[in-house]
Amino acid sequence: MLDEDFEALKREATALIVRITSGEATAEDADALMKWRARSPQHESAFQQAGRVWKSLGPALGADRRRSRAVVSRRSLLAAGGMAASAAGVALGLSALGFLPPIDALLSDYATGIGEQRTVQLPDGSTITLDGGTTLSLDYSPGTRRLWLTSGAAVFDVVRDETRPFVVSAGEGNTTALGTSFSVKHGVDDIAVDCLRGRIKVQCLANAELGDGEAIRYSSSGLGEKTLMDAEEAAAWRQGLLIFRDRPLAEVVADLNRHRKGKVVIAASALRSRRVSGVFHLERPDEVLAQLEDTLQVRPINLAGGIVLLR
Repeated sequence: MLDEDFEALKREATALIVRITSGEATAEDADALMKWRARSPQHESAFQQAGRVWKSLGPALGADRRRSRAVVSRRSLLAAGGMAASAAGVALGLSALGFLPPIDALLSDYATGIGEQRTVQLPDGSTITLDGGTTLSLDYSPGTRRLWLTSGAAVFDVVRDETRPFVVSAGEGNTTALGTSFSVKHGVDDIAVDCLRGRIKVQCLANAELGDGEAIRYSSSGLGEKTLMDAEEAAAWRQGLLIFRDRPLAEVVADLNRHRKGKVVIAASALRSRRVSGVFHLERPDEVLAQLEDTLQVRPINLAGGIVLLR
């Protein structure tokens, strides 16, 4: 394929990405994008390249990690498709309610659907187990092992390589390992990191080292306190369980939404901080809603498409 033909495909791909991230996309738009990508390997390659440029803008994925490339990438994308800045920040809409594929999933290297789990083997032999509703991108080369967890949760079992640290970026922080096992999970307001085996370093405005069985959370304000990991709660989804010990309702709902078709929405903001404890089976996620109704005295309102409002 001539270079000018491939550039034309990238411009088409960019236009499709602009549409799908505009906040006005329909299910037909999502279907058209998937069909366009499937037309040929060149179409898929053009989409992947345009998607990487789009992700380098950062706002939609919270990607401070790409600021060093933002100026060049912004010029490239504006030239390719005339993207408006507002197109990069889709907060609500059809994809948020589960009627369209999440934007992160369309533009990531690996993604899992609601309730799906998947194990990926990387070129160096390391493995990643992705929980439901998880999106992951990577930059793997002879000199680099860098990954970006843009939503959801994952467990990383890392093959040791002294010359190539294994770095996982999530939110505004990084977790670095040479060879170990650890988990990273996106919460509502923070990122949770558990060291399952070995040692890791977590960086977010400051640095902390974690050993076997230690955990930490971080947010835009920096690192929290290092704690002992709850061995049963840590990555319990791998055993088909959701385990909550005195967790805020907002976090419980976020986890539930990665394992249940439809969408649970907290309609009363005062409920978000209410505390929840319990053990639930992933194959029966609606049991969580039943317990919330009993213990927190919330009133679920069932709407079409599996949407549930909590009041």
